[in-house]
Amino acid sequence: MSRFKQQVESMAARILKRAGVPAAEMPDTLKKTGRGMILFSILLVVPLLLTSHVPLAVTIVLQLGYAALMCTGVILAFDDAKKAR
Repeated sequence: MSRFKQQVESMAARILKRAGVPAAEMPDTLKKTGRGMILFSILLVVPLLLTSHVPLAVTIVLQLGYAALMCTGVILAFDDAKKAR
């Protein structure tokens, strides 16, 4: 799991570097990006709740998108490093 987390964080950091985010702001920006991904993933579930006649392929794509965004968002938003007291 640690290797997967490192890969996700490095990929997100590369994308943010290309967007012009300074290295000093990278940890905060990664957390904000993760929170945004969690909120955006909820928007993928709303069409499934509002309509009952969604084709199966669309349902599968929306659910996979929800799962991918939620997992990635949680990895980026929550830092598991122990804080010094």
